[in-house]
Amino acid sequence: MFERQLIFNNIDLFTSNSKTKFYEKIFDIIDLSSFPKYHSSKVGPTGYCLHALLRSFIVM
Repeated sequence: MFERQLIFNNIDLFTSNSKTKFYEKIFDIIDLSSFPKYHSSKVGPTGYCLHALLRSFIVM
């Protein structure tokens, strides 16, 4: 368990590959300012960040 935690703590393992840099460039170009960040809710929680959901959909 401890070894897995050490791997996850090393952020360079996840950010240095070319796919990560590719998606970073795409997300820097996309303008999400006209897209709402959260649903407007009068009752209850706001839910998940819609920007994050859109980005994950693009990666999928």
